[in-house]
Amino acid sequence: MAEEQVNVKLLRVSSVVPAIPTLKSRMFLSNLDLFFISFKNQRVMFYKIDQEEMEFSTIVETLKRSLSLVLVEFYPFAGRLDIEGDESGRPEIDCNDGGVEFVEASVAMAFGDLEKEGFRHRSLFKELVRNLDHDLHTSENRTCDRPLLSIQVTAFLGGGLCIGANFHHVIADGSSFWHFMKCWAECSRGLPISYKPQHMREIFERDEKICAMPNVSWRAEEIVTDRIKEAHIFKFVRDDLLPMNHFETSMSTDDATIENVNECSAQIIKPIKYDIDVEMHTFRFSEEMVRKLKDRAQASSSFVAVIAHFWRCLTQAREVPDTEPVDISVIADLRGRVKPPLPPTYFGNCLCLGLVQTSAQRLLGQHVSFAASLIQVLINSCTMEMQLNNMVDWVSSNQSRVISNLIETLRVCPHYATVAGSPKFPVYEIDHGWGEPLNVQPPYLNIGVISLISGREENGGRSIDVSTCLPRHQMDALKRILMMVAP
Repeated sequence: MAEEQVNVKLLRVSSVVPAIPTLKSRMFLSNLDLFFISFKNQRVMFYKIDQEEMEFSTIVETLKRSLSLVLVEFYPFAGRLDIEGDESGRPEIDCNDGGVEFVEASVAMAFGDLEKEGFRHRSLFKELVRNLDHDLHTSENRTCDRPLLSIQVTAFLGGGLCIGANFHHVIADGSSFWHFMKCWAECSRGLPISYKPQHMREIFERDEKICAMPNVSWRAEEIVTDRIKEAHIFKFVRDDLLPMNHFETSMSTDDATIENVNECSAQIIKPIKYDIDVEMHTFRFSEEMVRKLKDRAQASSSFVAVIAHFWRCLTQAREVPDTEPVDISVIADLRGRVKPPLPPTYFGNCLCLGLVQTSAQRLLGQHVSFAASLIQVLINSCTMEMQLNNMVDWVSSNQSRVISNLIETLRVCPHYATVAGSPKFPVYEIDHGWGEPLNVQPPYLNIGVISLISGREENGGRSIDVSTCLPRHQMDALKRILMMVAP
């Protein structure tokens, strides 16, 4: 059945600044921040509201007031991205209290209809977040007066609303974003912030005038264990420490495609508009299903078990030829892995990328424990402090290149998948005073992205929600396969 076309009506756009003016300063962006300079993240949160007790205008004023309070501590969100940055041309954040964009909107759709559908994804959801266009690279303006965070509050008919958030990835990773959201909710309830953010990005600063940066490459190494054969792991490797069994990968940054990093950051990567019919869908894995998957896959964690199972089903749904390579990447949080460990409240990006590759025949022809072992090896590699240091040095050695070129190269691989999000994020703890959200999800995804978040607590257990986007015929196949091989 064709989806009913409903448009969101913008009511008002304003700017929210910190309640107390903050110290004007320039904030250093680490190489881990610059790695994500061309990306942004979005989430939508749906809340049930008692219209008799609280009007939309009251809710808006509460959210704006509390947002101004929380921005005093999370002031980088109210700043602006300076592309040309310091005298060396390194991008940085101009902490100028420029403000966060706040959008008020409404939609002529009954909230109850979304509830009845279990918040099944609709194309409408794309309109529940404000687009953050950063066409930054102009000769007249080195600092673009565009917000780094946009909040949109959309009222539905019948007592429901959506809070949509869109933020620039260069400012924060998922852990920092959800820390911010939880603190904002505390301010809405009149509570003090439980844990203030720690602004200490300089810990990853490299003094290239004193220390010569090692040459680091993105390369593949064969995985050889008792349980794994015919698979390779891609990671950041110092050229002077290359193992004998490495091989060159076609995922290279050819000089003909390399541009200046400033040009890259001026072109924020947007959702891809596909010429084919695509569908986004969220699959819910109950706590019992996850437990059975862990036992079956002999996995060390729920994350490993779910991803291993989903990767195999996705590969089957895509009908990948046996001899074709299939790839999956994860981005791991390293706050507790560096020395000394960073606090969980570290504000910024502290992530490391890794990728594993095998053939479709190998992935599907082996027991699911084979896929789980590959994912575990990948996570172990990503969470090594040496990998993070090598990634930092890799970005330094590629300052004159498009830092996102690596990820863009991966994104066009026909059988590539990347895992985003984490079931550990407190997505259902964002209570602004009218209860926890009924549903949280990404408003849209590009093909190949697998998004994980925790589901709502049901019957005393916590599920895991897995969202992805595929051509419709592949999505139909994936639904059938997941039902057939459900644990």
